[in-house]
Amino acid sequence: MSGRLSEISAALDRLSVHELQQLVATAQSRLERRETEALLEERSGLEKHCCHCGSTAVRRWGKTRTQLQRWRCSDCGKTFSSATGTLVERVHRRDGMAAVAKDMMARQPQPCRALAAALGVDKMTVWRWRTRLLAALGDVGQSGLKGIVEADETYFRESRKGSREWVRHQRAPSRHPKPPRLRWRDYDRQGIPLPRGLSRWQIPVLVTRDRGGATAANRLRSTRLREIAQSLTPRLARDAMLCTDAAGVYRTYANRTGRAIEQVNTSLNQRVRANGVYHIQNVNAFHARFKEFMQPFRGPATKYLDGYVAWMLMRDANAQSSDGANPIFVRAL
Repeated sequence: MSGRLSEISAALDRLSVHELQQLVATAQSRLERRETEALLEERSGLEKHCCHCGSTAVRRWGKTRTQLQRWRCSDCGKTFSSATGTLVERVHRRDGMAAVAKDMMARQPQPCRALAAALGVDKMTVWRWRTRLLAALGDVGQSGLKGIVEADETYFRESRKGSREWVRHQRAPSRHPKPPRLRWRDYDRQGIPLPRGLSRWQIPVLVTRDRGGATAANRLRSTRLREIAQSLTPRLARDAMLCTDAAGVYRTYANRTGRAIEQVNTSLNQRVRANGVYHIQNVNAFHARFKEFMQPFRGPATKYLDGYVAWMLMRDANAQSSDGANPIFVRAL
């Protein structure tokens, strides 16, 4: 151990428990900031070029407010840094966003309020960081699913959390029409029967998973043949065998595409066929984990559902790379 580290170690012995806790929190924040900066520098490449015009005639031009190296292009005259054009552009607390990404991969992600209190920021800041990370994930599901591929859909209740439609309607009924339904909680609180045709308020998510654990999932607009085909065809290998429940849409899809298919009739309590070879228990287990994961969020708005699907897929695939880097942050950058 060097002399400098020995001095620091000796100084630590004189600190109280509270001071040590503060030191650990500060060190963790600094470490996350350094890791983020290193990742940004790696993303920007060894050869500096202008992210606006592509010119390599760039030179150092001071530091940004967050102490990143700023560059100026001699051709277009614009300045930029390694954060320009990335997820953390104009984010002052990059370490805070990295901490949010790390929390998203924790065994039990913290609520926005609790995480905001720990980071010393407003709860809406944590929410904005999280939604920005979710939007940057894009299409996470794997393609080329092979062998026996199980497919089944699960459903989430349509949600308009955060919508101001009822407030606007009450303020100006002539300008803003009455929403098509009450808030879900109002049916229970006011003892009102649920609306008819509940199926139109259920959002389907199709999950496909092969026996090797490779998984894909995406939200569907409906469970009609066209939507099923657009979801399944890019995901499946040519020689994959489809295993589904007894829904006729899957049989029709298989017949029209020439794919092999085996079905189990779950409505008749048929769980497995052919001595346990054909079943959809793996994909149904994913459904259960997904519902359990979504429960603490108490029905996030449907417009964010695609992001939550991608989030769940990354978590289910362990989502922790071998080098210890946070997979959400790495992918989003």
